[in-house]
Amino acid sequence: MKQVFLFLTLLIGTFACNNNNGSSTLNSSYQEKVQSVEEIERSQPTSFLTATGTYNQNFWGTKIKVHGIIKNTATVATYKDAVVKVTYYSKTNTVLGNNSYTIYDFFPPHSEKNFELKIENYQNVSTIGWDVMSALPN
Repeated sequence: MKQVFLFLTLLIGTFACNNNNGSSTLNSSYQEKVQSVEEIERSQPTSFLTATGTYNQNFWGTKIKVHGIIKNTATVATYKDAVVKVTYYSKTNTVLGNNSYTIYDFFPPHSEKNFELKIENYQNVSTIGWDVMSALPN
């Protein structure tokens, strides 16, 4: 009877130790995965930042006002100082030129930020477009 009791005690102790090790392994692998997601997001801001919006020309057609929105779809990474490239297109969709503008703001995960640009217009421009070209991790 003593041997059975000793055997059961050792078995329960071993099982308890194994469960604790499994739990800490689970926690560390979860932490490693979260860290790797953050590292991926921090290294690839243009994969998670998008720019949309509208624009209009002034009366003389010499200036354009862009009302834009930058959206961050990252789960953990915050970015700052996004560089937006504005591209000018002719009516045949030929690129007439482009300029880059830095939006000095913070872009937290799962957020949208409005921005406004007052920019020079090119001659023979039919439409414009813009994209986020880069940003810094915060």
